[in-house]
Amino acid sequence: MDQPKRAQGRWQDESRPKRADSVVAQRASDAVVLLHLESGRYFSLEGTGDRIWQLCDGVRTLEEIIRAVSDEFGAEPATVRADMLELLGDLEAEGLVDDAR
Repeated sequence: MDQPKRAQGRWQDESRPKRADSVVAQRASDAVVLLHLESGRYFSLEGTGDRIWQLCDGVRTLEEIIRAVSDEFGAEPATVRADMLELLGDLEAEGLVDDAR
């Protein structure tokens, strides 16, 4: 079994999550559907996951994304952080995001 390049606990406040170039994203109703071109696998993100995906541009830091999502959805930053770290760990394991720093 392939191991993720980095465990989810390794993302830091100064990390700059970036969508992989090998991913094509398409809006479908209230979700974003992702196609990983190398594996041919599809993924779907809704709600905060969708918004986090949009903000993973390689420019914003993890901390900036957490603040933006927390403000936008009225959620506690600690909750957003925990959910985001889990999501980034999953996305990274699938080759969909990496740290641009």
